[in-house]
Amino acid sequence: MFSKNRSERGSVSVFLIIILAAVFAFVAIFIDYSRIAAMKVQSERLVRAAIRSVMSSYDPELQQKYGLFAFGSSSGDQIMAGVLNASMDKGVRSDAFNLIPLKLDSSSLQMDRMLGEYTIFNREIGEEMKYKAPIDFTLEVMGKFKPLSSPMKEASDAVDELTKLQKLYEKRNGALDAMLAKQRKAAEGADKIPIILMNPQSTYIADESLGNKSVESTADIAAQYNDYVSKYNEDRQRAANEDKLYTDEIKDYLRGSSTLYIGLQYKQRSIQAEHPQLLDEAKQLWEVANNNNEKMKKVIAESNRRPESQGYNQVSVGSVIGAQPDPSGDEAAMIRKIREQTESLVLSEDLLNGLKQEIDNQAQKFNSVINELTSVISAISGYSGTSANASQMKQTIILGRSTVDKYLMTYSTSGPSNKLQQEAQQLNQHRGADKERKQKEQQGEAKLKDAAKILKSINELGEKAKEHLAEYKTLQQYFDENMTFNQQSEAGNYQGADLDNDPYDAGKSAMDNMDEAYGAMGGIMSGFKDEILQNEYAALYFPHFDLSNLTGVTKNPESSVGDALADQLSVNNQELEYILYGFHNPVGNISAAYAEIFAARLAIRTLEGLIEFSKLGNPLLILASALLYGIEMAITDMIMLCEKGSIELSKYMKVQITYRDYLRLFLLLHSNNNKKMSRMLALIRMNTGINPAESPTYASGEVRIGMRLWFLPGVMKAVRYVGSSPDTVEGSRYYATKKADFSY
Repeated sequence: MFSKNRSERGSVSVFLIIILAAVFAFVAIFIDYSRIAAMKVQSERLVRAAIRSVMSSYDPELQQKYGLFAFGSSSGDQIMAGVLNASMDKGVRSDAFNLIPLKLDSSSLQMDRMLGEYTIFNREIGEEMKYKAPIDFTLEVMGKFKPLSSPMKEASDAVDELTKLQKLYEKRNGALDAMLAKQRKAAEGADKIPIILMNPQSTYIADESLGNKSVESTADIAAQYNDYVSKYNEDRQRAANEDKLYTDEIKDYLRGSSTLYIGLQYKQRSIQAEHPQLLDEAKQLWEVANNNNEKMKKVIAESNRRPESQGYNQVSVGSVIGAQPDPSGDEAAMIRKIREQTESLVLSEDLLNGLKQEIDNQAQKFNSVINELTSVISAISGYSGTSANASQMKQTIILGRSTVDKYLMTYSTSGPSNKLQQEAQQLNQHRGADKERKQKEQQGEAKLKDAAKILKSINELGEKAKEHLAEYKTLQQYFDENMTFNQQSEAGNYQGADLDNDPYDAGKSAMDNMDEAYGAMGGIMSGFKDEILQNEYAALYFPHFDLSNLTGVTKNPESSVGDALADQLSVNNQELEYILYGFHNPVGNISAAYAEIFAARLAIRTLEGLIEFSKLGNPLLILASALLYGIEMAITDMIMLCEKGSIELSKYMKVQITYRDYLRLFLLLHSNNNKKMSRMLALIRMNTGINPAESPTYASGEVRIGMRLWFLPGVMKAVRYVGSSPDTVEGSRYYATKKADFSY
């Protein structure tokens, strides 16, 4: 019994031991499992802390000067290893118990996403400017220009319509003047015919004797013909041995008659060939005039459907916080009334058709002249014979002279009966203001030349600033390298702005720029985009030129103040202008900015001029006067802007607009954002010595950390704890691989 009990107790003990071993093994697994889980959490924290420490070493100059973040020049791998080792070092205390004894096996660091990449640079600009840009641009630029949107729209529409009409008006009137000149020239071809036929004009031709008068007209042929026949017969009847009494007189008569006869034939052939050709050319000119008149109608009909007006409408109806109050509204209405008068510039169809009909009438009357000349030539063709009818000859010549006289009085001779003079007077009734308008145009051209002299003087400063060419060359190299880095080409570079010689072209170009400006502002009304953030970033962090340096040049373009000014043309003194225009020379950017601001002032002042001269009546005279006013005032404005640095937007909007505000507006017009970013990055590289293409903004770190397992490493493998993760068990150690990323 005793032996049996002992055996049973032994079996129970073994069973309990087995159970206990199983439980212990199970618990041991979970102990290591917990340690591994804690290890992973700790490892992840360590690698994140290490990456943050690496990226905390950003370049302070970039951040302070440009608000940008990029990794500095220190070793990222060294920082990361140092942080990891320091975090795992628990000291050498003898009583310490380390539940999770971590050991760094390996670490790696990859730096990427360079600041010089457009997407990265644009993202950092967005982070820097997402609050500043919308507020600043709205309050300081859009809020000032918004109230002018309605009158500026009307002014732009008016200048566009009237400029097109002026061009067509001049072509039409020029064609009509040339048409009348062709008709006059055709008629003048017959001017010499009357004195060939009869001189002076009379309704009767008396008989005359040979020798009393030389033969100078066909009337003389007819007047002396009877006497010629008589004397010819008398000499003929004389005997052969008798002297001829009238030989000399007869020879003179025949010689003179022959000359006149041949001359009249030649004259007839000449005008018969030239006259129809000239009238055909007159008809072609009428077609040109009529086509231009029809184009004028089309311009007027389409004037209210300009797509460029959309931008003005968007700005006008949009809500802009802090915007100045709109003008009274009378300004826009006054300009609209000018456009309502444009129909007066169009010639009626009745008038034009009448002009065309008169060309046909002239051709018909000329045919009558040719017919009569043919009759005269036929009548006098028998001057050398003795069977011609002198009376019929006389009547034919009298009728021929009368027909030619009527034709010339109708189309050549000055007087109340001249149809061409009547037509010219009729056309002049539609040109009542042309003389005054031409004077305004000439004055406008002279003023534009004055403005061009200022711009020319600015451009000539480049010859005196050659010491700065090297830095511009370096800047161009940095720009080109960044464009290549971003796989961009330089196609479509800005060519600069020149002042037009013609006031109409200058006014139209100025209004086109204003169309684009309001179109860009209208696009912003639907939401601020990357472009405005970039523009405002450029205006905030990059200095612009001190325009007061140009005061002397604008006041006296021929002065020598440019010698001292040349020192101010370095890159650092005009960075914002360079970003805007991109010229790699000392004066190109300043010149372009001056020309573009002048155009903006011309547009605004022309708006004022349209209102100022709206009561002149003739739309083209109003436009010419408004453009002259605009040019004169724009020149004055530029002088004041250089002196003060700011100027009133308009006499109807008394808010100050600075030189910098204009540049911010123009940044919207030149919206090649990639090039603008490359220019900014080139300037950053030049000013800091830091190449953005080599400045990372993103770090990816990876560490492999090991921990010794306490229990049954083989069991850990058996239960396949590692699974498909990169973690591994090597001997008694468990290795975990962790990654962390960080981006500015």
